[in-house]
Order: sequence, then structure tokens, then C-alpha cells
Amino acid sequence: MKKFYWNIVFLITLSTSAQVNWERERGEVQLPVELFHSTYAVNLPTAETIGSRELEIEISHRFIPTIKSGSKDFWGLDGPVINRLALSYGITSSTQISLGRSNLYDNYELSIKQKLYENDNELFPFMLTFNGGTAWNSDHPVIESSDSKAFQFFAQLVFNTMYDKKLGLGVVPSYLHNSHPACKENQYSFTLGTYLQFYLSEVFSIVWEYNPTVTGWRDYHNPMSFGLEIETGGHFFKIFLSNSTDLNQTQFLSGADKSFDDGDLRLGFMITRLLFL
Repeated sequence: MKKFYWNIVFLITLSTSAQVNWERERGEVQLPVELFHSTYAVNLPTAETIGSRELEIEISHRFIPTIKSGSKDFWGLDGPVINRLALSYGITSSTQISLGRSNLYDNYELSIKQKLYENDNELFPFMLTFNGGTAWNSDHPVIESSDSKAFQFFAQLVFNTMYDKKLGLGVVPSYLHNSHPACKENQYSFTLGTYLQFYLSEVFSIVWEYNPTVTGWRDYHNPMSFGLEIETGGHFFKIFLSNSTDLNQTQFLSGADKSFDDGDLRLGFMITRLLFL
């Protein structure tokens, strides 16, 4: 009988040991690479996506009068404004879809963002993401909403890297089809956007963005922006100056109507809130 009990003890000990060894062989969980904190710099996207089953709400404004208008238009704050409302949903931790509306021509934009590759390297971490979609100008002054010219398409390849976890760099080559819907012939634009973001602390960072047109159609000037980002527990608040008023990618990628060098800058802001479903 004693021998029987000792055999039972031996089997339980062996089973427990096997379970412990099996757990240890699983190794550490590989966490996703995180470079930029927000999904946007100013207008251009970063390579970041929101998490699976997360919902991001965005409200953006661009005041049309420039700050050079002075007290007459309260340095632009009297408006009017171009605004954008958008929702983004994380299908997975690497894929998100977004639907945004701008009041400029009642432009509805549907896009998808997909991470392609990420490298978690201390010396040179980087991420590569695709962002693209289509937009419908439902209330254009010279185009019927049912006309094929009312639709625009865009595609972007987003490259991000980070130095010393403080200075982020983004490069965003972008292609826009039907850049100027009012033109009889379809126009296109190819731009090479770039941005820098320096994280002063866990809450504050400064950001600069420039999106020059390399070839194709462009409005009068290349868009440039700079400003401050404030991050507080699921909220991002960005306030900046820019020579562009456009918000949806299919409108922003076509250029700006004012000159940055001449100081024709507008005040703008973006607020995003992340919800966990």
C-alpha cells in the first residue's frame, strides 16, 4: 500500500513538473512596435493603427481667415471654418478602416490603413504602413454628385522611424487620382510628404509637416504646418498653424491656396478620443 501511495506522489510530481516546463517554453509575448503615439502627424497619417475593436473619434477644424487678418477677424478665430468629423475602427491591431466627412463640397472619404512591416530594433526601429481609399464630393458647385468626376482616389505608403524614443521621422509618398474634379481631363498628383515630431515629455510634443508636390497637378502652394500635440489618457489635442485649410486626404494632397512664406497662416486644431469596445 505504501508503494502504491509513493507511486501516486511520484506521478503527481512528474505531471506538475511537466506543466511548469511547458509554460516556460512559451517564451515572452512579442509586443507591437510603437513609434509615434497618434495616428496622424497634422494632416498626414503616421504608421500607427488603433488596436483591435477600438474606436477613434476625430474632430478637426481649420479657420479660413489667416492670422494676418488681425483683430478684424480676431486673428482668424471668427471663421468661417472647414471642419471634419471622422470615425476609425480597428478590425485588428494592424488594420483599421475610417470614414470621414469634410464640409468642403460635403466630401465623404472611406479609407483603410494596413501595417505592412515593423522592425523593433534599438538602433533603427521602423514601421511601414499602407493607407488608401476613395472620396465622394456629394455637393460640388460644378459637378453632379452622380458624375464619375465626383469621385477621387488616393494611395499612400507611410514610413516611420524614431531616434532615442524622442524624435520621430515620417516619410509619406502619396498618389492622388482626379486631383481637381472641376477639370475636364482627370488630373493626378504625386507628393512626397515628410514630418518630424519631438516628444518633450509623455504629455507634450512639437510637430512639423511638409507635403510638396513632386509631379502632377497642384494648387498654388505646398502645404506646411507646425504646432503642439498634447496627449492625455486616450485623448490627443493638436493645435497648429498651417497655410492649408483642407482636411480629407483627397483634398489636402492637391496643395494649398495660401503661401507659408508670406505668413498667410490659419489656426487649426484636431481632437481625437479613443474608445475601447
